[in-house]
Amino acid sequence: MKQCYTTVYYGGSANSKLFQNVREKASLAYTAGSNYVRYKSNIFISAGIEIENFEQALTIIREQMEAMKNGDFTEEQIENEKKGILSQISTIDDEQDTQIIYFFGQELSDTHEEIEQYKKNIQKVTKEQIQNVASKVKINTIYFLRN
Repeated sequence: MKQCYTTVYYGGSANSKLFQNVREKASLAYTAGSNYVRYKSNIFISAGIEIENFEQALTIIREQMEAMKNGDFTEEQIENEKKGILSQISTIDDEQDTQIIYFFGQELSDTHEEIEQYKKNIQKVTKEQIQNVASKVKINTIYFLRN
């Protein structure tokens, strides 16, 4: 369930705050988004940037973390991200490998939630829940991959 809390804000879509602020507004990246690994409780934020843009992009990413904690996002943004997440979840049944990944993740995290219940839970996520999870997010590791 935490996946939705974090992904709704940071997102993996063009509507996400990361994509909008790092890529669209600042023009620092060709891509920007996040991924939540629920069985490790880790959020991976990634941005395709040039090395000379590293500090500026990192500053914006940190600002977005603070904005998330402060509730600087709209109900419309939450709903847009929910739609994207629900669309991704709807594809789980389309291919065996995505089904395997979904159910393997449940085994690793000791959760057993049917896909339909997972969708219902995502639809229930509130702004307050997102802020609550955001207040617990801490940067652990920062790295830049080169050649």
